[in-house]
Amino acid sequence: MNFSLGIMTLNPDPSQPYFNEIARHSVSYPIDLHLFSPKDISQTNETVEGLIFNGKSGNWEKETFDIPVYIYDRTFYDKSFQSRQAKAVVHWLKNLPHIQFLGYGLPNKWHLYEKLIDSPLSSYIPETFLLKNHFHLFNLLIKHKDIIIKPVDGAHGFAVYHLNLSKSEVTVRTTKNQQILKQSFPLKSSFLKWSERLLEQYTFIAQKRIHNRTDGDTPFDIRILMNKNKNGEWREFQRAVREGSEGGILTNISRGGSYFSQDDWERRHPKADWTFIKNELNDILAGLPHVLEQYFSPLFELGIDVILDRDSSLWILDINSKPGHKIVEALGIEKLDALHQSPLDYCEHLNSRALPFLSRGDF
Repeated sequence: MNFSLGIMTLNPDPSQPYFNEIARHSVSYPIDLHLFSPKDISQTNETVEGLIFNGKSGNWEKETFDIPVYIYDRTFYDKSFQSRQAKAVVHWLKNLPHIQFLGYGLPNKWHLYEKLIDSPLSSYIPETFLLKNHFHLFNLLIKHKDIIIKPVDGAHGFAVYHLNLSKSEVTVRTTKNQQILKQSFPLKSSFLKWSERLLEQYTFIAQKRIHNRTDGDTPFDIRILMNKNKNGEWREFQRAVREGSEGGILTNISRGGSYFSQDDWERRHPKADWTFIKNELNDILAGLPHVLEQYFSPLFELGIDVILDRDSSLWILDINSKPGHKIVEALGIEKLDALHQSPLDYCEHLNSRALPFLSRGDF
């Protein structure tokens, strides 16, 4: 007997290749696949106006259906009223005992930091500050000279700023449309006015800048995609090194970065002790998903960004429970079928266990 899996996203797009590939593979599973938005849920009737995949025709068809028993959450929120409403509906969904998410997500960057800094992985977590106001920011800048600030709810490199304090001025840099924008403030008062306006828009965290740069002055980091297999066990699915542009701040592909395989990167940078680095990174990855699920909620996939400092120390920079999958398309094309089958495999695993109500944790 078939069971239902819904892909949930704020604005469902039946032409989205990732969703279509999952749909194409779903015909080999006892799964009725749906695509819908939390905005289209009737909480009174527990029904949805959305799309259902017709395996015979290979098309998505509009239909009203019961909320799927299993949900693959690919919802990203913005500051709009509709988005806030959708977020409230998703919170309600996560507390329904007869509905199960493949993954329940992670809190914002600050709450994540508060937990991980007291975890067994604390030595890999960079010191982080929740900015109280523009005076707090300036005091941190006086102390550390070179810092990065970013929104607690930010993603894809959005609103990330590099601040540097010299004897004569504060220099602020950010990336927009794959271009570095630079602004200098020769006076404390002018910087404080600028930063006060910025901090009114978003809640920011600050970190001392880690020197993750090549000899050619390009930033780089290591992106790891992890997910659960058909037995519910964590696995590393794909690893890549991301390199930004010369003099840049970010490595995000959406901000102009490039992918390299681990082997290619090692050949380009042979001076590092890659055996030691990889062994330490593997130790981090072996423990991190389990620590996260212990402190928060069940998860299905993770995008983990790790920075390698010039002294070869490793730092967990960011963790995303709704990662993109471009690294597979770029470096692991032979794994694409397995990637698209992963949500279906894990959903089938959950259904086979007939799990009772799970603690939803801190999502």
